[in-house]
Amino acid sequence: MDVAAELRTSISRICDVPAESITDEATLDSLGFDSLAAAEVLTDLEIRLGRELPVDGLRRLTVSRTVGDVVALLQDELARSPG
Repeated sequence: MDVAAELRTSISRICDVPAESITDEATLDSLGFDSLAAAEVLTDLEIRLGRELPVDGLRRLTVSRTVGDVVALLQDELARSPG
């Protein structure tokens, strides 16, 4: 599963930004990411990944600075709680 691709697809759809413009270095602010977008992306990712993400996931998403930060956070979380 390509977590980075799934995240980019979610952000693209929810923030109405072309997926190809979403780089690891892109800041969430520059993509129009706010707390509502974070909640929507978190829900969308849970559906896409087929598993529940931790309750503090929303808070952690909103304090992440870049797409790369979020990818690393997701990969870490998925590795710690397989299945």
